[in-house]
Amino acid sequence: MKYVNIYKLQNDGEQRIIATCRLDDSGMVICEGDKAFTENLVKDGILDYGNLGTRNKLFPRDGIKFLENLKHAFKSGYLVATDVQE
Repeated sequence: MKYVNIYKLQNDGEQRIIATCRLDDSGMVICEGDKAFTENLVKDGILDYGNLGTRNKLFPRDGIKFLENLKHAFKSGYLVATDVQE
């Protein structure tokens, strides 16, 4: 199963997983964790960093493409996503 963990920097300097997004058998991505954060992913999506000129957005229904773009969407000191893992 392919998945991505998203970490958030805590006040004490530690990073804690706030969400895990995984590819399910139907090809859609399911995100679990912090409710407000995961709801925003579903509602607002993320930019498609492979097509920045178009300003297209990706959503969990876009499957592996969404999963692969999470590391580009969350790469700050505050929020960071892993590469796709198995």
